[in-house]
Amino acid sequence: MTTLSRWMRATVLTGVAVIGLASCSMNVDNPSVIDAGKFNPNNDGTTLALSAQTNFYIAFQSVAMFGGLISEEVWTGAVRLQTNRLAARNFVGTDDINADFFAPLSLAIASNENAVSVLAKGANASTDLNLATAAMNLGFSLDVMAETMCSGVIQGGPELTDTQLLDTAVTAFTQAITVATAAGPAGAAIVNASNVGLARAYLQMGDFANAAATAALVPPDFVINVVTSANVSTQGVLGNTYHFNSLQGQIIAPQLYRIGDPRMPIDSTTPCATLNQLPCVIQAKYTSYGDPIRLGSGLEAQYIQAEAELHGSGATSNALALIAARRAAGAEPAYSGGTDTLSVISELLNQRARDFWMEGKKLGDIRRNPSVPLTAVLADPAGAPFYTTSGGGTFGTNLCAPIPPEETNANPNF
Repeated sequence: MTTLSRWMRATVLTGVAVIGLASCSMNVDNPSVIDAGKFNPNNDGTTLALSAQTNFYIAFQSVAMFGGLISEEVWTGAVRLQTNRLAARNFVGTDDINADFFAPLSLAIASNENAVSVLAKGANASTDLNLATAAMNLGFSLDVMAETMCSGVIQGGPELTDTQLLDTAVTAFTQAITVATAAGPAGAAIVNASNVGLARAYLQMGDFANAAATAALVPPDFVINVVTSANVSTQGVLGNTYHFNSLQGQIIAPQLYRIGDPRMPIDSTTPCATLNQLPCVIQAKYTSYGDPIRLGSGLEAQYIQAEAELHGSGATSNALALIAARRAAGAEPAYSGGTDTLSVISELLNQRARDFWMEGKKLGDIRRNPSVPLTAVLADPAGAPFYTTSGGGTFGTNLCAPIPPEETNANPNF
């Protein structure tokens, strides 16, 4: 039996990456284990922040890929009933919601929140880049939970709405920006990354003025990546998960992603492990275990600003300019559609789906824009919604993952 899952394991004090400049490559060669009784936030903060960051990277990859099934960025080539239900948006509590979404996100949030709490007590906390890193990754973890889950929980607390999760993300990103700014030039990458995440949170919660203003602060050429590992000892956990599952023939490029746009490269020649004898076309955006996955960028900030202005004031100029630039990047003809708000935002999301294919953004995009037809943002028509069933079966409409019974059964707040 094939399955789309791979075993995800992380420990709280195992590190892989740390913020750097330029394209934000994040690497540490010799992570270590800290004796909790001897922990010193000034001496051991790097290991703590890096291990919490690793938990976020693992969670991000899992949620981005499985959320891609819900948003139809990818189709499943697996034969597991649980995976097929997920791809058909028919959620059953006993399925893989906990393993695919909630558990890794909960670990990422808890470890980064705990790191923030401990590092904030250090003597140099006001300029500690380890504290800023943990606060930034806490913010991104909360962003992803709010965009993916129907509601959330933080460390066994009460059920939180997406807006409450995003409010907490705003606080985390604000702390990261404050500390990294105080640290001077060495904190510039964290400031830019946190501004992308902060603008993303504002946009998702409908605070369009702050979303546009924050996004405008990010340099156009800025990029921050989730770092992956090609090391044979870690690639099963930290290797690029899209590449991993493409090799297994378990994720398939949907029809509308096979349209010759260079931003969405595909491979129709590699044999796949599916059992239904349908043609298999896989993604070719990620071709090695070590390929990084973009987490945030100046390009995303431009999309956020343009969308926020459309929602907030109906202003279309930035959106139309961005659409023109991105259609040119995709070798598409000039936009000739309507200039009303719905038409422009539909085309903006169409281009955004192309630019950020398999980068964990599309599910949030369609959830905050329910008036935009899914077919306008590269979702195949109902009748061929996922791969192994050949379009058969009932296709659900739920665009978020519910809190799983592993949490509701153990949490006294439920």
